[in-house]
Amino acid sequence: MSALPAAKKMRRLSVCLINPRFEPTYWGLDFALPLMPGKKLYSNVTGALPAVAALAPPHCDVALLDENVEPIDFESLRRFDVIGLTGMIVQGPRMHEILLELKRLPAIIVVGGPHVSVAEDVFKELCDVRFIGESEETWPAFLNALGAGEKVAERYEQSAKTDMTTVPPPRFDLVKANRYRLAPLQFSRGCPFMCEFCDIITIFGRRPRVKSCEQMIEEFDAVRRAGFQSCFLSDDNFIGNKKEAKKLLHALIAWQQAHGYPLQFYTEASINLADDAELIDLMVEANFRQVFIGIESPRQDSLAETRKVQNISRDSFDARIQRIRDGGLVVIGGFIVGFDHDDEAIFEEQFEFIQRTGIAQAAVGLLTPIPTTPLYDRLLAEGRLDFADPDVTFRPKLMSREALKEGYDRLLLRLYEPDAYFSRLYAGYRGSPAFRRKRAAMDAMASGSQSSAAKIRGAIGGLAQALKLGRALARAKLLRRLGGAYLRAWFVENLPLRGEALPFSMFIHVCVMHWHFFNVVRLPRKNGFGALTPQTVPTNRAETQVVASALTASG
Repeated sequence: MSALPAAKKMRRLSVCLINPRFEPTYWGLDFALPLMPGKKLYSNVTGALPAVAALAPPHCDVALLDENVEPIDFESLRRFDVIGLTGMIVQGPRMHEILLELKRLPAIIVVGGPHVSVAEDVFKELCDVRFIGESEETWPAFLNALGAGEKVAERYEQSAKTDMTTVPPPRFDLVKANRYRLAPLQFSRGCPFMCEFCDIITIFGRRPRVKSCEQMIEEFDAVRRAGFQSCFLSDDNFIGNKKEAKKLLHALIAWQQAHGYPLQFYTEASINLADDAELIDLMVEANFRQVFIGIESPRQDSLAETRKVQNISRDSFDARIQRIRDGGLVVIGGFIVGFDHDDEAIFEEQFEFIQRTGIAQAAVGLLTPIPTTPLYDRLLAEGRLDFADPDVTFRPKLMSREALKEGYDRLLLRLYEPDAYFSRLYAGYRGSPAFRRKRAAMDAMASGSQSSAAKIRGAIGGLAQALKLGRALARAKLLRRLGGAYLRAWFVENLPLRGEALPFSMFIHVCVMHWHFFNVVRLPRKNGFGALTPQTVPTNRAETQVVASALTASG
């Protein structure tokens, strides 16, 4: 961060950082949270808020406002000197509405985050200052200049990538933690692989930059003090640097043991996790519960085409997924349809593969060409980029765009039909005795620190979830259809496992999660262009790069 000029007297600044609301998503748990215990209002904290708050110099008083958990009272914002707005492309329409309201206020209005970083001209007339890309250096420099009464720029962008060892711990003390399920932390940025469709290496580089173990322990302490019980390590690839990941895990295990295992962890990793039993064991010992893995496609030709070399192996996907599961981790799978080697048979192949491998939570997306990636450049050179259809921004090779969209929609609906969902969930659970043993040990380890009262509250919470779920199904006139499917799963899939059956409260939680996914896949498909103003409809290469980049910035 920028050092304060010793001779300058700094004016005290009041700063508010705002995150706009999201529309319902797969990851937001919008349909599940109202049924869960604890009255949580959103799934996770937006990491930008506490992270950017931590970068503010001492002469700044910072407040955080997340519209996902509280409304914006624009009149109350008049007291702030600086109001900062962050947001992804999917938040674009709401960002525009908020900025129009903020323009009436006397504060300096600034915008940062993924959306402005890829479509900055959209915000040129809507704010006073724009921050592009990483801001560990530029944000404090701006606040220091403002506090010193110096002229500030209209646009800030770092000349070099952030040194992660200089990043301060996020200000979780400013977060209304009781309104969220989990807290995000970031250990590293960057990924060593070269997937054709991915912009991570073009933005963050192929050499993962990491924080020190000491930094992360300080962040774990901050999350714990804030009252969170779950944490998501939102790295591009947690095991991008396996050596550093193992060092962190050893430190985390010692921290967990010292504090009675207060946190459960979730993260993202590449499939080569399956090749390192030591790494899996360390993750499980550190109380990692789930890992998201980009599997993309069961077709080897599609993987080779997209340079997903880490997914190509003599060892089958089935075997690698099984090893990760046997190690004690739940696998959440990411899948893509629309590769050049995908014809209309791919939708059935994806369905059969996901069912066979027991991946209950399968996130499927349409292939999107992102500027700066080799995929974008290749499609551009082949004359196949075409933004006439906002859902599929290129011309597929072996099927029409309509066939791709229709096949994609059918695949999602099939995957989250209740019988299909529970069939694959229990196929994975029943097919891994090692997983069941390790999860039982993990649960015993975690519950050992729980009081009897806490265990009773957990049982009561499961019953309350069941009652709320029943009412939600009745209101939707789906009690017979979905309620009947849940009962079948309980009697046909769960109870035969006897002593290793899921406890009632856990089973109900699985049903609540299904209810969420069942609703999400039935929402109207929303394309990324809806978040941009008419002035940014692509008319040339430069503008198409902005728009297509924005699609990916939405996550």
